Amino acid sequence: MTRRMIVCDLDGTLLTSAGRLSPRSRAALRAVRRTGWPLLLCTARPVRDTRAIAVAIDAMMVAVCGNGSITYDFGRHRIVDEQPIPAAGLAATLRALRDAHPRVRLGAERGLDLLLEHEFELEAALSRGAQRVARLDGIVDERGFGKVIAQLDGAAPDYWPAIAAVLPASLTATVSTTAFCEIGRSGVTKAAAVRRIADRAGIAAADVVAFGDMPNDLPLLAWAGTAVAVANAHPTVLHAADIVTAANDDDGVAQVLERLLGLRDGR
Repeated sequence: MTRRMIVCDLDGTLLTSAGRLSPRSRAALRAVRRTGWPLLLCTARPVRDTRAIAVAIDAMMVAVCGNGSITYDFGRHRIVDEQPIPAAGLAATLRALRDAHPRVRLGAERGLDLLLEHEFELEAALSRGAQRVARLDGIVDERGFGKVIAQLDGAAPDYWPAIAAVLPASLTATVSTTAFCEIGRSGVTKAAAVRRIADRAGIAAADVVAFGDMPNDLPLLAWAGTAVAVANAHPTVLHAADIVTAANDDDGVAQVLERLLGLRDGR
């Protein structure tokens, strides 16, 4: 059996629409771990919102979080890779974004912390423990931000191009949710973070199987040897995929993993 690296997005891909890890998916992922194949969760989520899913699979999981801006080892409880947006010029960029879109609400990840402007709307489960600030551009310091999140009225996939149009070449915008779009340092992607891990493990891109559903997964799917989209994926992801599996609510990821491992219906 060819040794593979399995890389899986969470929301809309591995997790159900209710945000849960199904028993079948958990069993398939644990079977991957038992084979000795490298397994990575790869998500736009911050570390704090990834922890429960990661440890439900394996206490020693490593996850690429924040769209590749931070990689965290849950077994050793430490950051193993971080690619923040540099502070230089960032405050001016945020002011330009606000000038172009006066109704914009901003937030950011800084290390393991969440910062949100007072008007930023985010469900309580995701904003618990957030530090509320008056203006994000007023608190930029030498640490920079892992990623900035920008919110306008409406759905993020609709206003994402308008946010991206204001950014300098050093920054890029993407979207993984309807609640906000995400701004990160150009070149900092899920793909770049996973590639560094694969290189250290001696895994070639051809032996990587990656699962995704949204445009922020596209660089990863383009790099991986096998790109798998769930049936509920964004049209651009469906078009880019080598394989389209069942929807997230029908254990699409588990179905592919079971076939790779020679399992039958999770057994």
